Amino acid sequence: MYYSATIFTLLGFSTPTLTSLVVAVTNFIFTVTALFLIDRIGRRRILLYSIPFMAAGLLLSAYGFSFIQLPSSSEAAPSTTEGAPSSRGPALLILFSITAYVAAYAIGLGNVPWMQSELFHLSVRALGSSIATATNWGANFIVGLTFLPLMDALTPPWTFTLYAVICAIGYVLIWRVYPETTGLSLEEAAGLLDDDRWGVR
Repeated sequence: MYYSATIFTLLGFSTPTLTSLVVAVTNFIFTVTALFLIDRIGRRRILLYSIPFMAAGLLLSAYGFSFIQLPSSSEAAPSTTEGAPSSRGPALLILFSITAYVAAYAIGLGNVPWMQSELFHLSVRALGSSIATATNWGANFIVGLTFLPLMDALTPPWTFTLYAVICAIGYVLIWRVYPETTGLSLEEAAGLLDDDRWGVR
């Protein structure tokens, strides 16, 4: 979201800010959609359903970027590698894949982390929520700070592949340890952490 206009400028879109609005509107629509779905599907399930789509969107972006030679400072638009299709096709593929990634993110990881307070016992709920929120924003800061340097150091295909790997690791961790809290009272949800297995069956 922070760098979508930068990405679309590199891809040669004539109106990158307008193009990035497609991503922003997608984020808004799917965030609202998540509000209606999250209690019916469940927090754990919605994460497990959405993260594979996030990883797929990132890998599709990596694939699209593999056809594009990003411009140097003297070039106005990206060129394609030898034998690759025209840059318009890969650019549209990247736009589609980033939009799909953001839609999946908004449905799951964009919403669920803000509902973590129900996991904490009342005596530590304020502290636990504060630490969880600080962790969330700290991770956001790290991603925002390192994205462009990673694009330069690793190349875009490998940067997006790295993020897909992180999604896969997150999926495994959620599957193994994140409990389902939908339909539980606050006391029952907080009690899940009393179980050695964190209530995950």
